[in-house]
Formats: sequence, C-alpha cells, structure tokens
Amino acid sequence: MTDFAKAKILFALALVAVLFALYSAVREFGQAGFSFFGTVLEFRLIYFLMLGLLGCVIYFYAIDFISDNPLGVSHRVGNFFYALTLLFPPVFAIVALSIKVAEGVVWVSSSSLAGEISKLALAIIALSFGLLVAKLASAHLNRRDREDVVDRLAYQSKKHLQRAEELMEDGHYDLVALEGYRCVESVLQRALLNENVHVASSRPNQLIPTASRAGIIPDELVGVFHELRIARNRAIHSCDLFTDMDASWFLVTTRRLIASVGVARKLDEEEEFVVVHDSPEEPEKKDPILEPREKSVVS
Repeated sequence: MTDFAKAKILFALALVAVLFALYSAVREFGQAGFSFFGTVLEFRLIYFLMLGLLGCVIYFYAIDFISDNPLGVSHRVGNFFYALTLLFPPVFAIVALSIKVAEGVVWVSSSSLAGEISKLALAIIALSFGLLVAKLASAHLNRRDREDVVDRLAYQSKKHLQRAEELMEDGHYDLVALEGYRCVESVLQRALLNENVHVASSRPNQLIPTASRAGIIPDELVGVFHELRIARNRAIHSCDLFTDMDASWFLVTTRRLIASVGVARKLDEEEEFVVVHDSPEEPEKKDPILEPREKSVVS
C-alpha cells in the first residue's frame, strides 16, 4: 500500500471521528431542514449519508487491501465513494440554495409553477455538476494511485535485484531465485500499469500471459519467462539442490528478461514513424537481447 493510499484511509477515518464528535449537535438540531417537493430534507440526512459513504470507502479499500489485484475494481469504486463524500456537503448546500432561489422566483413572478420548475432545474444542475466533479476527482485519484504504485514497483525491482546479487555473493543460492523472480514480477507489473493494462491477478502464472498479449514482452522470450518461473519454484519448493551454477544462470537470465520488457512495444511504435531516405540501405542490426550470441571465429 502506497503512502497516498494510507493518507486517504487516515483522512476517511478522521472524517468519521469528526462526524461522531458532531453527533450531539446533530441530535439537537438534526430535525431542522427545508421543504423540497413536499418532503422535508432534514440536516441530519447529510450526517447519516456521509457516514454511509465513508463506510463504503473504508469497506472497498479493505477489499482492495486483501485482493491480489492492485488498483482493481474495488479500489476504483472506493475512490469514487471518496470523491462523493468530499463533494456531498457542497452539493447539499447548492440544493438548499436552489430552494431559496425558487422561493425568490415565486415571490417575484407570483407563480408557484415557475418556482417549482426553477427549483427542479437548479437541483438537477447541482446534482449533475456534483456527479461530474466526483467522476473527475475519482479519475484524478486513480491516476495518482497508479503513479505512486509505478514508482514503488520501480524501487522494489531495483532493491530485489540488489538483494539477489548480495545473496549470490553470500552463497544463498536458493534465495537468489526468490529475490530475482520478485524483481521480474515487479518489472512486469510496472510495465502493465504504465501501459494501462488491466490485470485480473498479480500471480506469476497470469502476469506472463497478460504481458505477452499486451506486447510487453517479446513472443520468443515467453518460454524463457515460464522457464524462469519453474526454476524459481524448484529452488523454493523442491528438495533438489540449487547450485551456484543454477543461481548464476538465474541471475543472468533475470537481467536479460527485465531488459527485454517493453522492447517489443518500443520497436512497434518506432516502425510506425519510419522515414525512408534515398541513401543505400544499411544492414539490419540484430538486437543483442533477443538474438543468441554467435561464436566468434578467429582467423
């Protein structure tokens, strides 16, 4: 969980505490309100609705916290309820103001029908404007959450790779596979979030096919990704000895695979903007990441 998500949850809990502190005042003056199409909108309505919205915010954030999918549907729904909670008091105030304006229209025009029409129109405009702003605020929260998660995954991938190199030097070869594959997972999750690709689950057996379909990893290296995943499972769960040669291969392959993430997508984007010149064609250069290294011949 990022610091921004923690701040949102703490602020939601603080709002709940403030509402509980105001309960005595609501009990005294909560029945006061104003008439709206034959119904009395009491001030305690805003109190209980805000409590309900904040409860939904905390509930959906809690579901997102225990789920395997970072920034999933529950997180986006929680952000929408969070935006609604913050915008509910001003929208309620605008609706109350529209009722006062409608009363002024009735007094000026001496027509109750004109007052009812203006009251309904202003209320619809206020509600529509509130929903639009809540939608925009929710989109901003989703974008901010995604940026924070991308930054956190970049930091984690770097730390996992450094940790794997340290474990290699210390001779903990099975833990090299664990930390190295965590680095691969962080890199894949970050690339998918950068491309705004929805991931149903962050489990390794689903990350690789999703990244392959999105063009994040080259097709010819999908098998190598699965081979690395199997080697990681063998190192952690099997009783077989994971030697220094296995750990060295795992570390080299990890560096190769994380360097290949996003290469296929970049090549496809560059091909869309190729400029053809009249100069003679140069021989095509092979990508050292995707092509096997050939043996050199010394004459």
